[in-house]
Amino acid sequence: MDEDASLSDFLDTGADESDAETDDTASDQEGPPTEDGPRATTTYAWDMAGAACESCGEVVERRWQQTGELVCVACKSW
Repeated sequence: MDEDASLSDFLDTGADESDAETDDTASDQEGPPTEDGPRATTTYAWDMAGAACESCGEVVERRWQQTGELVCVACKSW
């Protein structure tokens, strides 16, 4: 490969049995799959101005995912 190789030169475009497995597991993930696989699920959110906890309503900078809601540290069951 020359020095000006693009990132697409490194992609494996051949289909094999592992692709079928990926398709099955991708449907279990939250959000639509991307070209490289399933979308990542966020577990934490930070807002400098603060945002309301979806459980108790307290305005905090840091919130964590819990059963589909962003909650403050006091409401998070660890």
